[in-house]
Amino acid sequence: MDFLEHPLLHIADLMQTLLRVASEEDATLADCLDELKATLERAGEKPPVTDREIVEHLQDARRHLVKAKLLELVGSGRCRITERGRQVLADYPLGVDDSVLVQFPEFRRFIKKPREKTDAEAPRPREYALGYEAYRRGRGLDENPYRFDNADHLAWENGWFEARDDDEAATEVP
Repeated sequence: MDFLEHPLLHIADLMQTLLRVASEEDATLADCLDELKATLERAGEKPPVTDREIVEHLQDARRHLVKAKLLELVGSGRCRITERGRQVLADYPLGVDDSVLVQFPEFRRFIKKPREKTDAEAPRPREYALGYEAYRRGRGLDENPYRFDNADHLAWENGWFEARDDDEAATEVP
């Protein structure tokens, strides 16, 4: 089961908790985690996720609320609700998600901004070239020297397949 499929851990619930807790006083993620855990306990829910996972999702939700200017960061890991945030909290008492936040131009600019590739997504020209050369030297696909579950493995494999495809294209009769 996915994290966000657990009762009371949907993004709308996380954002709602952040807004509600920050509406009472400047709040930290720990304050929001405590409130969320108390709500889960009152509902008789104990999802099999760690506090760390919840905090990571709260951080994401907080970032979106800050970009939409519903919350503002005030230092020392604290945030407070803005007037816009109070209005959204009143207008959407059952929860807030990105479909609500897109009404704000600041949030739309945030989601349209091209993000930088993570290390796992970055091209791997060296590993690609090694895979290409491995095929040329007669090595098999099963001789990939990289762990199966990482980008280097995939880049090597892509190079190997590209070399094979180049070979096949060179031997085809027009």
